[in-house]
Amino acid sequence: MTIEQKSEFEKRINSVCQEDKAKFGQMNVNQMICHCADQIRMALGEVKGLYRENVDMNELRELRAKGKSLPTVDGLDQTAGQGTRPTTLENDKIILIKYIEKFIECGDDFSFHFHPFLGDMDRKKWDNLIIYHLDHHLKQFNR
Repeated sequence: MTIEQKSEFEKRINSVCQEDKAKFGQMNVNQMICHCADQIRMALGEVKGLYRENVDMNELRELRAKGKSLPTVDGLDQTAGQGTRPTTLENDKIILIKYIEKFIECGDDFSFHFHPFLGDMDRKKWDNLIIYHLDHHLKQFNR
């Protein structure tokens, strides 16, 4: 993620407000912010108890091609009460931005954690996934 992308995401994250309603999905805005931070925590290996799930990659590609939501990693489904519990929106936005910064600061030799669906991923793959994920969920709330 470039500094310019980080700056743009920071603006979009800070523009989110409590009254924002989702265009799709079941998460509220607080849950979405925590969900995005959880993905970065997962990449950094801070989320414990994850395991590699047997998923059909063709099915995931088809869902993405159709613009449908992909399934959530088991243990991080906000609507099921999993993942990081929201506190206040302002506090959770600060935490998400700090995790974006923490991810950016990881050196190229950092050993990123596996993704339960996608397996072992290097920095470039995690970078692309995090950018896609943040953009997807901020658009979910018109940001």
